[in-house]
Amino acid sequence: MDYPAAMPESYEISTCPAHQCADALRVLHTGLAEDEQDGLLHALNTINKNDAEAFSGLLIAQSCGEISAVIWVQIQPGRTAVVWLPQTDHPAALDLVRAATEFLDKRAVALAQILTRPETHTDPRMLVAGDFKPLALLNYLTVGESHFPPVQPTGKLEFEPLADDQPARLAELLLATYEGSLDCPALNGIREPQDTILGYRAQSNLTTRPWYFVRHQHQDVGVLILDTHKEEENWELVYMGIVPGARGQGFGWQILQHALWLASQGGTQRMVLAVDEDNEHALRTYRRAGFVMWDRRQVFARLRRSK
Repeated sequence: MDYPAAMPESYEISTCPAHQCADALRVLHTGLAEDEQDGLLHALNTINKNDAEAFSGLLIAQSCGEISAVIWVQIQPGRTAVVWLPQTDHPAALDLVRAATEFLDKRAVALAQILTRPETHTDPRMLVAGDFKPLALLNYLTVGESHFPPVQPTGKLEFEPLADDQPARLAELLLATYEGSLDCPALNGIREPQDTILGYRAQSNLTTRPWYFVRHQHQDVGVLILDTHKEEENWELVYMGIVPGARGQGFGWQILQHALWLASQGGTQRMVLAVDEDNEHALRTYRRAGFVMWDRRQVFARLRRSK
């Protein structure tokens, strides 16, 4: 006896209404691995709950009034976004990814990222639908206070504070340090330096940020950008870069040692950072300073170059 084929489930995709946000986020959270659930909760705790735009990229698929699948495009300053993929094999998942890419393009997002553990399976169909490609395997490193320099390191470099107060000079110097960089080189030219500065600022809750121009013989040769996270009792090395003409002179080691000394003066217990696993030179320097790996993340990215 022949039975009629089952009708495909119909669904409607839309921006999540405010009164359904909590339910949508629960659906998204439920499908994540435990450590990624923690990451989502951390992301939710860091956003401004009074920001009406915070969930403008929360998209849902509904069927018969029930939420079937969810994607969240978490817009961040500096033309970037973090994308939390649907955690379901529901047919609506791919359509949600496509809707998310339209949202990203309307917002002129230059860098949209998906971060997962390397061993986590990410549906390749979703990556293709969103035009996400492997960007880097990030190593998250940490070093304890026992490796901090006991006294201020000496060397040929000078560290001029308050770099955040001179954004034009900082942007020009950042752009110079990106040339030939081995850390996520695919990002070169994707965003303007001003966008990067906005992103760095957004990460910090400090009024006076520990950002430095690095100088040698009265010339700018590098940048050191740090941040503090009191709740985790650590400092973060956000960015350290040297212009091409000043490389190969041991300046990277001097900058790193100065960063660790600053952390010691701040009374923190540890320094943390993230580095591209393919950047072997940087990894050797960090290991020499006592850094050890505590986590890894695979980054998939959707890149749109600045116009």
